[in-house]
Amino acid sequence: MSNTLVLNSSNVVGTGNNTFVYKFIGGNFAVKEDAEIAISNITIPYSWYNVSSYYSNQTFQFTWTVAGVKTTYTVTLPAGFYSVTDINSYLQQYMITNGMYLINASAQNVYYLTMSYNVNYYAVQILEFAVPTSLPTGYSQPSNWLGYPTVATAPQFIVPATNSIGPIIGYTAGTYGSGGSSNQSFLSNTTPNGTNVNSVIVRCSLADNGIASPSDILDSFPITSTYGSNINYVPNYEKWIKMKKGTYSSFSVSFTDQNLTPINALDPNVLITLLVRQK
Repeated sequence: MSNTLVLNSSNVVGTGNNTFVYKFIGGNFAVKEDAEIAISNITIPYSWYNVSSYYSNQTFQFTWTVAGVKTTYTVTLPAGFYSVTDINSYLQQYMITNGMYLINASAQNVYYLTMSYNVNYYAVQILEFAVPTSLPTGYSQPSNWLGYPTVATAPQFIVPATNSIGPIIGYTAGTYGSGGSSNQSFLSNTTPNGTNVNSVIVRCSLADNGIASPSDILDSFPITSTYGSNINYVPNYEKWIKMKKGTYSSFSVSFTDQNLTPINALDPNVLITLLVRQK
């Protein structure tokens, strides 16, 4: 015979919406030697950013040359959940705002620095194109056009050593591109993370998982939903874990990523249903 315990947003404590505390009715609950605990189901909103100050990964840089002067610009992404396409869109908007693009004969914006997925290589591709020394035939320039280089010069993409999006797009710290007159292409030199949280580990202060480290690991589940929707985890079978013997007034359940770093969720609207049995 088992008992059911339910935790929800009323149980959340601290910041990050990653820890939930359940207080037993009457103040004390005696856990016997043979007691076990298991997850019945968990519903948790997929609401943690992949780019934020929490992960220190909001910036990247690039160079732009006007006349003979090369200037480095820093782009800071607002905290949010970004795909590579989103990051490229933000870069393009930054260039529109700062007059770093031209307009071709088809009235399309022409950007001289772009990034995109390269699925064939499981990488992010960065393309750098040489900015011309004068307005090409059939082109026009925006009213806030920053200016032409003395010699055709391509931007350089820079991954800062700190607070950079490098791990998200798969680039180590450094400068990519010679900043010369040739077009250049680069592929990720490490595996792009895309997101810092690839799966969720459930920890419980009552768990006594003798073969796990740490020993309070109760279970884990993959992220099977798109950002902004609910992740619903229902185990295929009851994974009973031994409980710590003793008398408790409360216990906690917490969520971490695959590296045991607490997730930093925005939405506390979680439902955790646990089963407890004492033989």
